[in-house]
Amino acid sequence: MRILLLIPGVTLLIFGMGDLLCTTFLEGAGRLTILNCEMFSRLVYFLYRRFRNRRILEWEGLITVITTVMMWTFLVWIGWSLIFCAGRNSVVYATTHAPTGILTRFYFAGTTVITLGLGDYQPSGPIWKLATVAAGGSGFFLVGLAIAYIVPVVSAVTQKRQLALSIWGLGKSPDAILIRAWNGVDTTALVPHLVSLTTMLALLSENHSTYPILHFFHSRKRSSSIAPRVAALDEALTILECGLQSGCSLDVPSLGAAREAISEFLQTLKKGLVTSAAEAPPNPSLKSLREVGIPAVDETIFNSALKGVAARRKLLLALVRNEGWTWDDVWAPENPSPAREGN
Repeated sequence: MRILLLIPGVTLLIFGMGDLLCTTFLEGAGRLTILNCEMFSRLVYFLYRRFRNRRILEWEGLITVITTVMMWTFLVWIGWSLIFCAGRNSVVYATTHAPTGILTRFYFAGTTVITLGLGDYQPSGPIWKLATVAAGGSGFFLVGLAIAYIVPVVSAVTQKRQLALSIWGLGKSPDAILIRAWNGVDTTALVPHLVSLTTMLALLSENHSTYPILHFFHSRKRSSSIAPRVAALDEALTILECGLQSGCSLDVPSLGAAREAISEFLQTLKKGLVTSAAEAPPNPSLKSLREVGIPAVDETIFNSALKGVAARRKLLLALVRNEGWTWDDVWAPENPSPAREGN
């Protein structure tokens, strides 16, 4: 037996199946999956910065999922191929029982892993027959677990866009959200919406924590892009918390619950996915609120209060840029032109 082929074969098999199991069953993703996501993310953003076409970003999630599944399949296939190549007579022709060559063993391992079982080649001896059964079993688990991983990811992507559209329905910009909620006395009309959004935000955080690959799914529409929508909602909450006079804002539980849900989402992104921007975004103006009669605090007081949430706003800015948008897209009341900022 050629031990020099057996050891790397077993190693690749362990790495491939181990990464698949970690990514499917554990919170987060396996190290190989993370490296694969980072590599293709850099490639996609390079192409986006080169051609400035949001459709390129829209394909990032699909490409990442496909390449991840291909990586698992490749590692398992090559691992078993090396294992079968470690034996001199591990695989033979079904008719003549003559030993096969190296390329034929790779072919045999591939057909066994993807459970085709064509029958033109067969294992020789009890050990290699058991190895063939194990290879077929690993292929069965590979396909099953890959499907078990992809299905909830697709569902989570749909929920992510649904949340973005729900926030979009409240208003196209932070000030529009508050102006719509203003009833002439306060903004309590937002309370039932924040209650439902808090639940959806909590689910978004859990999904991103369980499936980090969600971070690589983007929408080319501002209405269904999660980054500018979450940023717009958080800016509206910041104004409610720091920019309105006493008695015009929401009660602390409603405001705090939504704020905390966004904080949990941002914390999942800080785990190697998004790095805070070097500078905070421009301070919002309260002029549009005053124009419709909403009592706002003095700009100096408001700008001073914004210093307490500067770190949070830097992370939101980085998230918005990461999806190919600009901070102007967070505040723009109408559909903007394609973003000009990169990652």
